[in-house]
Amino acid sequence: MVGIGQESLREGESLIRVENLVVEFPGPRGSKLQAVSDVSFDVMAGETLGIVGESGCGKSTTAKAVIRMPPPTSGTVRYDDEDLAALTKEELRSRRTDLQMIFQDPISALNPRRSVWDIISEGVEIWGTHGVWTDARLTELISSVGIDPQYRDRKPFQFSGGQCQRISIARALALDPKVLICDEPVSALDVSVQAQILNLLDDLKTEHDLTMLFISHDLAVVRNVSDRVLVMYLGRVAEVGDADAIFDNPVHPYTQALLSAVPGSGIDNDGSLSGELPSPLDPPTGCRFHTRCSHATDVCKTTVPEFRQFGKDHWAACHNPQGTPVDIT
Repeated sequence: MVGIGQESLREGESLIRVENLVVEFPGPRGSKLQAVSDVSFDVMAGETLGIVGESGCGKSTTAKAVIRMPPPTSGTVRYDDEDLAALTKEELRSRRTDLQMIFQDPISALNPRRSVWDIISEGVEIWGTHGVWTDARLTELISSVGIDPQYRDRKPFQFSGGQCQRISIARALALDPKVLICDEPVSALDVSVQAQILNLLDDLKTEHDLTMLFISHDLAVVRNVSDRVLVMYLGRVAEVGDADAIFDNPVHPYTQALLSAVPGSGIDNDGSLSGELPSPLDPPTGCRFHTRCSHATDVCKTTVPEFRQFGKDHWAACHNPQGTPVDIT
């Protein structure tokens, strides 16, 4: 199998396990856009997995495919050891209450015609759990995300972007999810507001015992919030592992190039990202990064690299890694 083999999916019970995920969209004149190509990873309960990469690398599509928005072209997604593709439409709809998403644009993600109270309580009303989520508890939830309950009857356009993101977070938490998928949750916000939202997510993760997928192109943010990191390039995984291992000892040239742009990373820029990003309609053969990689050789142009291990929880798919593979038994 090309990509991450079974040996690199960790031992033990995974809350989420993704194997050989492929997502394709129709392109012009019968072509196919390869958004996600043979991606595998797992997420343990209580863990935060950061997914990083340039715009268009497939981060958001991968995360959305986990909850079948859209359904994957192929591959499997197991949640709590249950294959989501095998569920009926109604079973999947019910299961999604466990898997909630916070979107990138907080203002457009909220219905402008609904009040804050209606937005946050809607899921509770639909699923009939209002006996647990009393009005008093919903009011407490609104307050816990930093929105004054006295403004519960206001519409989203009467709030700032940061406040709308807090409302989105409360809406997601009202269904008592086990997994929170955060799709660039702070990229549209001012820097000072970003810090507030990140601190809020960290507090809520502990309070509600959440497992998180955190998608971002901001590596500094990802390092602060993630236990593990998945680095994607043009629809494929380049490197994955423990956050400290990825940031302190990156071995894939693409990861090194990304980190070189982070102030204080201590990694020199070798110019690997100076080239133009290829089109996912016609991705390069072999290693997809070879057209921009200063370490590329002939084998990189023809053969997709297998994953090799560089630490207890550190894997990279590269023919010419900037580190020494290890044999951990």
